[in-house]
Amino acid sequence: MSLASAAGVKNLMSRRPVAIMGDGGFWHNGLLSGVTSALLNKGDGVLVVMKNGYSSATGTQELLSTPPEDLRRTLAGKSAAHGDVTIEKTLEGMGVRWLRRVNNYRVSDVAKTLREALTTTYRGLKVIVAEGECQLERQRRLRPQVAERLKRGERVVRERFGVDEDVCTGDHSCVRLSGCPSLTVKPAADPLKVDPVAYVNSGCVGCGLCGEVAHAAVLCPSFFRAEIVQNPRGWDRFAHRVRSAVIGWLQPA
Repeated sequence: MSLASAAGVKNLMSRRPVAIMGDGGFWHNGLLSGVTSALLNKGDGVLVVMKNGYSSATGTQELLSTPPEDLRRTLAGKSAAHGDVTIEKTLEGMGVRWLRRVNNYRVSDVAKTLREALTTTYRGLKVIVAEGECQLERQRRLRPQVAERLKRGERVVRERFGVDEDVCTGDHSCVRLSGCPSLTVKPAADPLKVDPVAYVNSGCVGCGLCGEVAHAAVLCPSFFRAEIVQNPRGWDRFAHRVRSAVIGWLQPA
């Protein structure tokens, strides 16, 4: 009902209202009660459809816009939400003329597109399809494949993100803006730091959103990306020894 609600308050606002709905809500009610009404009444609002490919509110059931099965198998470790364009075709067929697609894990791109939607001279419904597959579904596909590869002794690389405790100032803006359940806080090891520091726990799935948020908001350079190598090869071990030696040499005495 977000788009329908936006139509009710648009005359009370000094700028274009922004409505947000998931792809499950889009198919369930948003398309008919929101999009159809906005087009009929020539609404000038902005609609953001969070397209993760599933009806997450009720347990990740499949939808009309769920990524195709073959693509989900091929892209086990990546988002496959872009593989289905049923929402986009439906909107275009109904007459939506201002339509943008953006990866919702690229925070800077999302902010830029929102800015464009709020400032464009185009009068009419503006729709942003922000796509990024549900991480729960992605991990359900990824885990058994990784386990099988490890069992066969294959080299497996996982991405993890973290926070440099020495750089973190403890203002926790990253936690407030990200909302990621694996981004939390812990007591600082430095006794001179009173506030707890940001911390990425073992639940991290390597989506990179925390670092994207910190970068887009120009918060701090404390986020880093690390690669965890399982079943490493000779080159991995050699590179690790070299890096460790360089880091040890750079450490103050």
